[in-house]
Amino acid sequence: MIRFIEILNDTNFQPRMERTATPRFHLGEVWINEQYVVSIQEAMGYKSLLREGLLPEGLEAAHSFTTITTHHGGGTKSHVVVGSPEVVATRLGSEGLQLLRG
Repeated sequence: MIRFIEILNDTNFQPRMERTATPRFHLGEVWINEQYVVSIQEAMGYKSLLREGLLPEGLEAAHSFTTITTHHGGGTKSHVVVGSPEVVATRLGSEGLQLLRG
């Protein structure tokens, strides 16, 4: 298992106030089992949230964000972590893997 820093969304979404809710995020820790990773992709929109100052303190403008999707029971679960997709893939050890053609 590999440890990542995760961006957790604490925004309070109420049906009537959804458009006026102020986004709130905090940093957490998540351990990912590389055997259950389904996909890795750039987390769109998080760079702009960082520029707008909506993400927690301690993150620098140069940080990138990646969504890791894992197989979780009967479904999937997504985690937004700090790091570029290339760095995350390298840490998960998936850079040497190839798609097999059957």
